[in-house]
Amino acid sequence: MSANANRFLGPLRYAAVLLCLVLLCLARPAAATDATPLSLADRTVTLTPSPAFQYVSGGEVQTFVTRHWRGRPLAGGAGLGLLVPADTDPAWLVALSYDGSGHVGDLDADRLDPDSLLAALKSGDAGGPLPLTGWARPPTYDGTTHTLVWATRRQADGGAVDSLDYHVRLLGRRGVLGLDIAARMNDLADIEGRTPTLLSMLRFTPGNGYRDYVPLADRSVTLGLGGLIAGDALVKGGLMDHLLTGITSQNFILLLAVLVVMIVPRYIRRRLGPKPPPAPQPDGQPPQPPPPPPKRDPPGPPGPWSLPAPPAVGDGDGEDGDRT
Repeated sequence: MSANANRFLGPLRYAAVLLCLVLLCLARPAAATDATPLSLADRTVTLTPSPAFQYVSGGEVQTFVTRHWRGRPLAGGAGLGLLVPADTDPAWLVALSYDGSGHVGDLDADRLDPDSLLAALKSGDAGGPLPLTGWARPPTYDGTTHTLVWATRRQADGGAVDSLDYHVRLLGRRGVLGLDIAARMNDLADIEGRTPTLLSMLRFTPGNGYRDYVPLADRSVTLGLGGLIAGDALVKGGLMDHLLTGITSQNFILLLAVLVVMIVPRYIRRRLGPKPPPAPQPDGQPPQPPPPPPKRDPPGPPGPWSLPAPPAVGDGDGEDGDRT
């Protein structure tokens, strides 16, 4: 009986091992693999996946919007992809983008005027399908995380709920990471409640953060925080003071300091430094002009050592005439 049992148990063991190998191959990767950070924007930004959001890569954005978003517009560019709330029927989604045009400074953080910025936005948005009515959240800036957040409200047609444009900007060394959300006003509380989770998923890679910026070596732009909010509308709205914040950018200040250190001391030495003493002159006599060049005498009559002039051609008194 034991021999028969061993004869049947042997193949069963091999079958069990083979079944385990098949199940391991078909099993879903572990949670640690799902949380592996994704590299975005040429390894400038990392995205750590979270169960609260589904990530859609940049190459799949158009397909997702057509199939699942029913062609509704996005609040901004989605070059880096989308983050979709892990809900059965999400009411909003996050468009990720990165602008690597240059470093944007925050020197105008204390001079952000919500009223002036709103007037500039309305001026630049004149004639749009959904008129901008006001702030859903005035601009706020966190100097510790270098994060700028603002949201605008747009009037809806037919008495429906007003629409919402929610924007987040993370400042980096060479550019700005953007999160743009198109939603409705009744989604504002949900969006602000999930914003900390969104920000915890995104990080600049080492060497690409805001504090890694190297003046004079890294390229910078003169927009300032006001320019990130209103953009070209600043010029239309007459807010040139925000654009002039670029004049006080770190690059310009350092360059101006270098020029001052190089030029000002030379100018001072030339204007106020000791001058060379004049050439010494005899006592009681004014400086004499330089002597004139010596004059050459005109040529005189020929002397006895001068050679006689050659005879003219055809002269009858020559040697040939005597022979005749």
